[in-house]
Amino acid sequence: MIVMTEDQIIREITALNQRGGRMLSAIDLLAAGTLDLRLAAYLMQTVRKGASILACAGPGGTGKTTLMGALLCFLPAHASIRVVEKPQPLSWYEEQSDAQAFTWFLAHELGPGSWYSYLWGEGARTFLSMPDKLRFCATTVHADNLGELRRLLQGREIGLSLQDFARLDLVLFIRAIRTQGTGRWRRRVTEVCLGTGDPKETHKSICRWDPTTDAFIWHLEEAKAPSIGSSAEKTASKPWLSSLMLPPERKTSEVSHVPTALQPYHDFLRNLQAQRVNALEDVRSEVLRFYRTNPSASTP
Repeated sequence: MIVMTEDQIIREITALNQRGGRMLSAIDLLAAGTLDLRLAAYLMQTVRKGASILACAGPGGTGKTTLMGALLCFLPAHASIRVVEKPQPLSWYEEQSDAQAFTWFLAHELGPGSWYSYLWGEGARTFLSMPDKLRFCATTVHADNLGELRRLLQGREIGLSLQDFARLDLVLFIRAIRTQGTGRWRRRVTEVCLGTGDPKETHKSICRWDPTTDAFIWHLEEAKAPSIGSSAEKTASKPWLSSLMLPPERKTSEVSHVPTALQPYHDFLRNLQAQRVNALEDVRSEVLRFYRTNPSASTP
């Protein structure tokens, strides 16, 4: 069994930081408006239950690595992070997995080059196709939208199958926008997509950012995080998607529209905001305390 202390998890997250300063937490992203409370609560619940994470943006410096690091802070207790330093065969992932707990395999970026923890070609294809019942991937990708991501991953250089593409759980797109008059940049998660496991319709759009109102719009009002199923379920279709409802879009600023299942996460994050708990180590400590006192649906 692979044992990883919480300090090691924090160390792997902070090791993602290549631009100086401290690594930002989800509470920092809430303060900046990159996320809102309901979206952060949804992402926290989804990561806790087990999901691969792809943080995507076109230009460098947009914030995709920061976003991924903030979400890794939501890993459940007893989860482990294994950094993929170089291309590995499928057997390596099997050997490095924990048979009784979630393991996230972390690649700093999908891209050509010989930099540390960069994957491309066959190495990237194996990395993206290895997620299973208790194995997940986490990485960043240069892509502005789902179509561009699909073309990149299914293109000649990586050659990911459509079936494996459909099994990529959480796909998030982030954008940096220059504010008129000030020259400052603001960052927003522009869309969150959830993998279906179905090659005919690989992903559902869960939430998108509306630039005209600076609000987050939900497509799936009662969107639920995935339950962990068998390997066959992961490679075919995900039965939990049948529970998703498709009412008219609504803005998340209306508190009454926070689903009951998300309310504990929503209240927890709002409390951290109010107490100004934003350091990554402190947020991780509070997340684990929350999981201990709210144990439902937190173990594989």
